[in-house]
Amino acid sequence: MCLTPERAVWWPGGADGGALMIADTHWGKSETLRRMGAGVPGGVLAEQLDRLGRLIARFGAERVIVVGDLLHAGIGITPSLVDRVGEWVAASGVVLEVVPGNHDRAIERVIEPWNLVMRDAVHREGAFTFVHDPADVPGSGLADGYAWCGHVHPGVRLAGGGDAVRVPCYVMGERVGVLPACSSFTGRGGGRVGDDAAVFAIAGERVLQV
Repeated sequence: MCLTPERAVWWPGGADGGALMIADTHWGKSETLRRMGAGVPGGVLAEQLDRLGRLIARFGAERVIVVGDLLHAGIGITPSLVDRVGEWVAASGVVLEVVPGNHDRAIERVIEPWNLVMRDAVHREGAFTFVHDPADVPGSGLADGYAWCGHVHPGVRLAGGGDAVRVPCYVMGERVGVLPACSSFTGRGGGRVGDDAAVFAIAGERVLQV
């Protein structure tokens, strides 16, 4: 496994030669807020797609497993969003496999234009279980496996020299790993899920255990 500073995990042992694992892209969040009258910056979607595109090219990935909240809200699914992501999927040649999250209530509207592969809310593949919310990880069936989750947008506070900043992080427990929000346009929750968890902060272009 490779924890990347681009907020994705490379799983070389995945089916069909490996897969990238991400969570909480929240595509359409900017569009949602603008439709509600909020003044928010543009370019969030383009930054995410460019970042993912570079990772796909670097690892030669053909699959991206999205562990919930691919979308933000139905109101944000604009024609331009549908077209932009559809063009990106076609150009990248990647298959997006989606484990649905709590924000994905309108995902049926983009399954066909984005060629999505929908998985169950609790998806098992090899030694891994994928489920959006850590609170929904099954209590059994993980004795020989590991669960990957999203939902909580983990972040950790880094301090030094009289200053501090909160950065996204990976939270790696004994049986559960929580991915950082792939979108940079989200809040950041707590840095630990369980007392046994190790935290790996994303500091610029590096991933550091803290």
